[in-house]
Amino acid sequence: MKKLLLLIMLISHSIFAQELAKPSTFHRLLVFNDNNELLVVKVKNSDRWVTPGWYQDHNLTIQAGLDQLAASYGLTITTPTLRGVFTLRTTQNNELSTRLVYTTKIKTGELKAPEIIQEIRWLSTKDAMKLITFAHINAQIEQLMKFPGTIWGGSQLMYQQDGVYKAKFIEPFYPLTAPAI
Repeated sequence: MKKLLLLIMLISHSIFAQELAKPSTFHRLLVFNDNNELLVVKVKNSDRWVTPGWYQDHNLTIQAGLDQLAASYGLTITTPTLRGVFTLRTTQNNELSTRLVYTTKIKTGELKAPEIIQEIRWLSTKDAMKLITFAHINAQIEQLMKFPGTIWGGSQLMYQQDGVYKAKFIEPFYPLTAPAI
């Protein structure tokens, strides 16, 4: 009986621990048009400008999720290329999430705003980075654009200072692959 009780306690603890640990994976899609401009969007009812993205769920594969994300903007896209695998910790809730960043180009479509998006703009990468709210996103974009043939890793901490989103490195960017030739 003691062994059975111990086994039940271990299973219960394991299930409870799995419930508490809910790591998240966010897929960021850097979409470029034929003029090599980057798609940036303003989240409705906020001052936040970002690039399109979606949190992984249990319903969609990565490819299906990225295609669905593009379709929500009225676009079909080329096959996304993985460019970065980052982790992000926030001071708000001290949770760590994985951030996968992909680049792609539009193939066809008529750009439209999904319900949660207030405004959409095509901007040069430099101008987009001036508008994007979050410093960690800008640092990632800058690294990916500077070294386009490499997949990058790294860890960042996102925090607010005087109402401005800032980021600092926990682990500096490092190459996960050798540059493509």
